[in-house]
Amino acid sequence: MRIRFVGLPWLAMAFIATAFASPAAAQRINGTVREAEGGPLISGGFVSLLDAAGEAVQADFTAADGLFSLLAPGPGPYRIRVQRIGYANWVTEAYEVTAGQTLTVTVEVPPRPVRLVDLRVEVTAACLDDPSEGEALATVWEEARKALETAVWAEDRGEVTFTLTEYERTLDPEYLSPLESESRVRRHVRLPPFRSLPARRLMTSGYALVDPDSSVFYAPDANVLLSPEFRDTHCFGLRRDEVDDEPMLGVTFRPRDDRDLIDIEGTLWLDEESAELRRVQIRYRNVPLPEGARRQLVGADLTFDRLPEGPFYVRDWWLRFPIGGYSRRIGTAGLSARPRAVLVAYRQTGGTVSDAFVGGVSFEVGEGVVAGVLRDSVSGEPLGAADVVLRDWDDAAAFVPRPNAADAPFSAVTDPAGRFQVGGLPDGAYALGVDHPRLRAAGVRMNETRVVVDERISEPLELWTPSADALFARVCPRSSPRGSTGAVVGFARDADTGLAVPDIDVEVVWRVRRLQGTSRSAFVSEQSEYAGGASDERGSFAICGVPLGEPVLLRPRGVDEGVELELVTRLAWRDVFVER
Repeated sequence: MRIRFVGLPWLAMAFIATAFASPAAAQRINGTVREAEGGPLISGGFVSLLDAAGEAVQADFTAADGLFSLLAPGPGPYRIRVQRIGYANWVTEAYEVTAGQTLTVTVEVPPRPVRLVDLRVEVTAACLDDPSEGEALATVWEEARKALETAVWAEDRGEVTFTLTEYERTLDPEYLSPLESESRVRRHVRLPPFRSLPARRLMTSGYALVDPDSSVFYAPDANVLLSPEFRDTHCFGLRRDEVDDEPMLGVTFRPRDDRDLIDIEGTLWLDEESAELRRVQIRYRNVPLPEGARRQLVGADLTFDRLPEGPFYVRDWWLRFPIGGYSRRIGTAGLSARPRAVLVAYRQTGGTVSDAFVGGVSFEVGEGVVAGVLRDSVSGEPLGAADVVLRDWDDAAAFVPRPNAADAPFSAVTDPAGRFQVGGLPDGAYALGVDHPRLRAAGVRMNETRVVVDERISEPLELWTPSADALFARVCPRSSPRGSTGAVVGFARDADTGLAVPDIDVEVVWRVRRLQGTSRSAFVSEQSEYAGGASDERGSFAICGVPLGEPVLLRPRGVDEGVELELVTRLAWRDVFVER
């Protein structure tokens, strides 16, 4: 099944459509924003100009000295709204602006912090019809709305661009390790790089179009999430949980019970302490999946950050969906007549932004880089297709389980030359871990390496896999790595679908010459010898006792066709020659 995706990320709401007056008749409000009662100047506040109907007609961020300047589209009464993440909104009394007037004001804002950590969150099955209902839910939703509004404002202005590194990976269906990977760098990209369908069309057609040969997945943009259509077809709740080991509050949404179209559910996660929007997770509902696909792995994940004293933006994102194939069941009467859709792999697309440009000024947005090369300890050759994952050093020191590459915000895949580069890293200490099918099949996981990023750079790394002796000791603990035998490790897969095949007997065959007879009538005979094993639930197998220096044949036993053996590694493989 060929599956592609349209519509990510979703910060694409048209924020303000402003009809400016001619320069000769322009009205302008200049001002300063500060906290009340002689408090400090407020920088990075999102200031909006509201007309008599309460609609925003202009918006901007306050500068470091609290200054702002807004252009009014015409004479009349206007109010000024000040929004800050983590603080209650403030709206002034109306200012009467005459034609061509420039008005100078000082806006004093009472400091009223919003403390999400103090909110009481009850675990219930209730799902409200509107995110502005319920005191706790409305409070969290308002903070999320502010963040989205600033991102949309920046997009609408068209002045913020990023360097975007995009990737596409084909993932193993069981372990989500990369089987293939491609990436590219695009510069001066205005986010988001994808658009959603209109809310009304998604409401009537669903968020995915699934056909026998091709499916298209859609995700909502901000215009959709804030639309009446989305509100009328979804219900909303509140949950508290830890995400990336940080306490967070989440605004949840899910389709209403009467929806049977392909729809979405998800959570907007906010940091409890700062009230900043951190992540948005999306999963699909009612979408038909190929056999073997796990529904919880099909969705999207966005990580948010903020420009200094400016708007929010999507720093990292990924989307994962299944790739299917067709297979026929084998029964007593032979092949079944109707093929079935089965999971072959997952496809994951994603990206990381860096080097923001605003009005020609460059902002280095978390663009620390860790780069290096991975080599095979035995052969000395570069090792490609390996997962490289970076995480906080404190998590590794506390023995927190290492995340899979597909779920980690900072990860890369080594290229055929063994090279890797992970970007978007804030300064700090990290633990770098490496995984590869060769190591995984041998049941070995490399120790993590401590890496320090300082002023956006780190020392180049040269990493080596464990030695052949270490791998051999893990696979064949009863054999000596200094002896005359080696081992063969691999996977058994279905020839048509590529899926793992468990409980398949696998054998290695080689020829042995022996001297027989008496001293007077001696002759040399050839005999076949065997070593065997069986694939486990993951399809992996390991066969010990394979002689060094002799060619051997690897084959399934008791299966005529339909099974392929993938050779992952030959321990002591410089001396073991394998044919299939």
